[in-house]
This record gives sequence, structure tokens and C-alpha cells, in this order.
Amino acid sequence: MNKMKALDNLGPIANEMLAGLHADDDMKRRVRLMADAKKTSRTPARIMIPAVCCAAAVMLCVGLVTQRPDAVSVVDAVRTTDAPDAVQISTIAAGGTGAIDGGTAMAALAPGAMVRSGRSMPAESLFEEGTGDIPLVAVNGGVYRMLKYPENLGADQVGGAVGQITSVTDQPSLLSADELAAGVTNVAGAGTQVYAVSGVSSETAVAAQVGGAMRLFQRVSYAGRGPGGQGLEDTLDVRGKVEALELSGVGAVTGDAANGVMDTLLDNAVLMRVDAAGGDQILTITLQNSLQFELRVSGDMLVGCGGWSCPEFFDAFDAAMQ
Repeated sequence: MNKMKALDNLGPIANEMLAGLHADDDMKRRVRLMADAKKTSRTPARIMIPAVCCAAAVMLCVGLVTQRPDAVSVVDAVRTTDAPDAVQISTIAAGGTGAIDGGTAMAALAPGAMVRSGRSMPAESLFEEGTGDIPLVAVNGGVYRMLKYPENLGADQVGGAVGQITSVTDQPSLLSADELAAGVTNVAGAGTQVYAVSGVSSETAVAAQVGGAMRLFQRVSYAGRGPGGQGLEDTLDVRGKVEALELSGVGAVTGDAANGVMDTLLDNAVLMRVDAAGGDQILTITLQNSLQFELRVSGDMLVGCGGWSCPEFFDAFDAAMQ
């Protein structure tokens, strides 16, 4: 059958196949329902396109941060290459172990990345904030973050020299462990002496001149560097020296009770993350010599130099408040 003859027969064929159909209101309603259903079924397909692209981008990022076998996750990393827009990574798992709830680790940043705080510190935090990286000094393998108080340590609160600043940089996180150990800062000048602080180990806190004032710095985790095999007490030398412990949103304990609770923490804390970011809750530690240190709290983990799990501490704190 040629094409013209087929067209001639189209009318009768259509009449035969569509016999019994009537274009009434009921048919119109069914057609609209079918069209709406098709639109709804197509929507996920459109959504999947950017989702797949995002998934590919995440896989690319994971590939970048899994170069180290001990990498766990990346927190608050900003790429500072020549690209016009900074790329923020909130948290990306990069190892066989997932991050503990409320705590994530810093590890395996690609070259050209600067570590900085991606979230604001709570208003009651004792730590100073910087415009980019945290205000710090690094010496002898430890990294110390500047505290707000006291604004100028007295001469009787400062011990002997423990190191010296050899280099100043706005991006200390890009330096090697050896360079950090040699003496680095982003707030003081080259040649600045770093001193011990009276009453505590230099593994816990140091002091250095910043803007003409002797400032206090507390040992913290930083850019994948934590306690380096040390225990919590090595980096938090406060046993028997506590005047008060205050847990934000909960309350405070003082005197012998505070020292008992601190003993529980120092005796039972287990290192869970070498470098971790804590939650918004704060444990303020006030010493008998009036100096104050801070641990961030999330769940049963306390974060200072490393992320330490200690459910016993919270039980002891609650009991001391009864």
C-alpha cells in the first residue's frame, strides 16, 4: 500500500478505533489528571541532575582528602588558591571511621588550603577570635591559642623562656610539623620569646608578648596536630589546682568538689580524635591562681588538645551539684 492510499484510509481506521469515545467533561477531567501525574513523575528526574553533579563533586573532594590513611574528616577548610571564590567544606568523611556525634577531625588537607574557624565561638568563650586563622603561637611541637584574659599577665605569673618565635605567617596551617616546632605565630613578632606560665606545665599553657602586653595561650588541637601521644593531663596540668568548674547551661562546682570532678576527668578520659571541633557548650576551668582555661563540650566529648570521651566526668559533675 502506497503512502497516499494509507492516508486515505486514516479516517475510517480512526473512527473504528475511537468508537465509543466522547469528549465530555469527564474525559477532560481524566486527561488533566493524567497530565498532572506525568508532570509529578518527571520532577525527580529534574532534581536528580544537580544531585548527581553534587555527588560527583563530593566524591572528588573525598578523593582529595583520602591521601592519608589515618584521615578521618575535614572541618571548616577553605581553599585559598587563586580561584576567585573560596570553597567551603563543612564535614567530609575521609576514612573508615565516621566522626563521633558532635565532634569532627581535621586531617589531610590538599596543598593550598588554609585552616580557619568556620563557625563563631560562643560569646562566653575565653578564646580570642582572629579575622582568618586562630590567633596562636606554636613552639616545641605544641600549638597554643590566645585567650582573652588576662589582658596582661603579671610578672609573677610568667616563668622562664621555653622557646622563641622564628617566623611569622598569616597561614600557619600550611607549615610542616618541623616549621611549627621551630616557633611560629600569626599575632606576635619574629624573635618574640615564649615563656612558661607559673603554676602549670608549658605543655598546658605559654605566654608571649602581643602588642606590648604579655598574653596567655592555651594548648589546643590544630590542623591535624593534637597531643602527640600525650595524655589529657599532660596537656591540661590542673590536678589539685582547680578553684571552680563551670559547665555552661548546667551550673558550677567549687573547691574540693571541683577538684574531685576534675580528677575523674583526668583519670578516665579516652582520646577519640587527635584534632576535633567541639560543640557550643563550654567547660570553664578556673584555677586557684585565677587563671582560666576552656574545654569545648559536645555529647560526652570534651575538646581541648584532642577530643576526649569521658561519660564519667558528666556523672561526677551532676553528683557534685546535688
